[in-house]
Amino acid sequence: MGQAHAQSDPAESGDPPAETPPAGAESDDNEAGDALPDLKDNEDPLSRHRTRLDVLAERAIGTASKPVAFNWRRTNVHLAATGSFLFELNNFNSLRGGGLVRLPAKKAIVELGVSWAQVWDTPSSRLLAYTPYRQPGHPSRMELDIILAYPLAEGVVTTFPRFFPAVQMVFNVCAGFRYDIYPNGWPGMRPGQVAAALFNPSLTEIELEHLDNARLDAMQTDLGRYGLTMGFSNDLYFEQGFFISPRVTLSLPLLAPISQTHLVMWADFNIAIGMAF
Repeated sequence: MGQAHAQSDPAESGDPPAETPPAGAESDDNEAGDALPDLKDNEDPLSRHRTRLDVLAERAIGTASKPVAFNWRRTNVHLAATGSFLFELNNFNSLRGGGLVRLPAKKAIVELGVSWAQVWDTPSSRLLAYTPYRQPGHPSRMELDIILAYPLAEGVVTTFPRFFPAVQMVFNVCAGFRYDIYPNGWPGMRPGQVAAALFNPSLTEIELEHLDNARLDAMQTDLGRYGLTMGFSNDLYFEQGFFISPRVTLSLPLLAPISQTHLVMWADFNIAIGMAF
C-alpha cells in the first residue's frame, strides 16, 4: 500500500528559511577564488603575467642543454693522441700520427708533440717517376713540435645533436716550431757526426746519400730540417675533462733561406683527442 510523504514546512519546524541567492549572484567561495587583485588605474591586467625576452631565452637554453664550464687553467697536464694530413704542394701523400703533452698556464698552453710522418706514392707521383723530373719532398720521418696556443675567445656552447652535453669552447691562435728527424739517414755515422747533423739547419751530404734509398722514386729529398708554423685551433672541453681539438696550421717561410727548403708553403690539418688532468 502506498504511503504519502508530506514535506515539512520550515515555518512549522521552527528552522529559519534558507536564503535563496539572487539570479546571477555567485557564492562567497567562488568570489574569493576568482577575484582579481586590485589594479591601479590604467594598468594592463596582463602586465604582471608578462616576462622579458632575455629571461625567456635563458630559460629555454637552460632546458635545452645542461651548461658546463670547464676551467682548463686549473688543470696540470693534458695528454692526447694526434693525427694529421699534410699538404706539401707536391704529388705525395703524407699522414702523421703521434702523441701530445699540453702544459696549461694562466694565459696560454705550451704543447710538446712527437709524431711519425709516413709518406707514400700517388698515381701522379708514379707517373712522374717515369720522367726525368723530380719533385721536392720529405721521406718518412719523425717530427718534433713545440707549439704555443693563446686563447682568443672562450665560453660555454651547446652542441648538435641536442643529446650531446654542452661544452667549454676555447678558440686559440697557435705558433709552432717543427723539427724533422731522419733515422734512416744515420746508418754508418759516428755519434759526433749525428750530433753535428742534428744542429745543422739543412740535411748533410752523408744523410742525403743514406736517404737516397729511402726516398720515393719521383722525389727529390728536400734539404730543410725545421720550420715555423702558425694557425688556429678550437678546443672543445667536456665536463669530465675529455677534449677534442681540431687545428689548421700553415708553414711560415721565414726560415727558408737558412734551411734551404723548397717546400716553403704547406698546410697541416690536425686533430687531437685526449684527457685533461
